[in-house]
Amino acid sequence: MKWFLVIVVVLNVLVGLYGVLKQKPVADIGAQDINAAQLTILPASWSPASTPLAQPEASAVTALPDNLDASVATPAAALPATLASQPAVQKPVMPKPAAPLKTDTPTVAKVELTPAAKPVAAGQCLAWGALDAKQLARVQGGLPALKLATAPQSSVKEEARGSGRVWVFYPPLATKAETQTLVAELKGKGFDSYIVKTEGEFSGHLSLGLFSKEAAAQALVTRLKAAGYDKARVDARSERSQLTTLSFRALDAAQADKLRALQQRLLPGIPLRACS
Repeated sequence: MKWFLVIVVVLNVLVGLYGVLKQKPVADIGAQDINAAQLTILPASWSPASTPLAQPEASAVTALPDNLDASVATPAAALPATLASQPAVQKPVMPKPAAPLKTDTPTVAKVELTPAAKPVAAGQCLAWGALDAKQLARVQGGLPALKLATAPQSSVKEEARGSGRVWVFYPPLATKAETQTLVAELKGKGFDSYIVKTEGEFSGHLSLGLFSKEAAAQALVTRLKAAGYDKARVDARSERSQLTTLSFRALDAAQADKLRALQQRLLPGIPLRACS
């Protein structure tokens, strides 16, 4: 029985020591760092039920972070004195970016340029000629392939062209009987002649010969003058012909190209030119 009591006493002692060793020491809040983000804002009406801590000073106000509105600031009287006495952890203030410097450089207004309208190409006008009767017929035969909206305009003029021959003649005398007597005299001296009976400026003249070379004609005139017929004359024969020029107006580019191709195919020696 005695040993039983001893054992009970020893156990009680051990339990007491364990409780003493197990008890946590009172934490010194003032020795700990306070994180502003972990602070709890308490309402103004809150008060601790019982605390051994000393009453905080009435003038102390708990520092709040910069991002909280001042209207919800809690006076230090509502917090424990230990918390109120701790220095507030201020949030670092980031510097505001500097405003860009204003310069006096004038602002250049952006102007949108409207592309100018392309000029409408005027219709081309090409002239082809001068064409004689045969050449004109060839050109007119090829025009339907061009499918022109309007027919070409024609301008015609007469032109004398040399035939390459030289004519020897003698002017008529005062009367027709005297002219016939002259024909007989010339024939007697070896000069053949006849009276021109066609209408025109040489009607009634004596024709003494038509030569292909002017030298032969001049030789005949020399012989006539030697025989006493000094009025003999030489005339280079020419033919009157009509020449036509065609004017193609209001041609577009495609029609002008087709007309140039037709000109190269039919009459390459007579070029097209701009209308005058």
